[in-house]
Amino acid sequence: MYLENGRDIFRGILILAFAAIAYWADRTIGLALVAFMGVMILQSAFTDWCPADLFLRPMGLKRKLASNKKSSLTLAGSEALPPARQ
Repeated sequence: MYLENGRDIFRGILILAFAAIAYWADRTIGLALVAFMGVMILQSAFTDWCPADLFLRPMGLKRKLASNKKSSLTLAGSEALPPARQ
């Protein structure tokens, strides 16, 4: 299993737990926790880091694809271009 799968499983479990809290215990607290979870999912989408990584990585989960920031900043195929003349 990969880190991304572990994140999805963890998110699903937390959302179900928070919904159960909203239903059986206190609606305000449960909905606040669900809203907090939504904010954390949005944050994870922009930064590619999730607080669940703090315990998923020590469990041995690895990323599917290691992102190469250098190649994502260059144009596709620009590595094959010859150097510019001076």
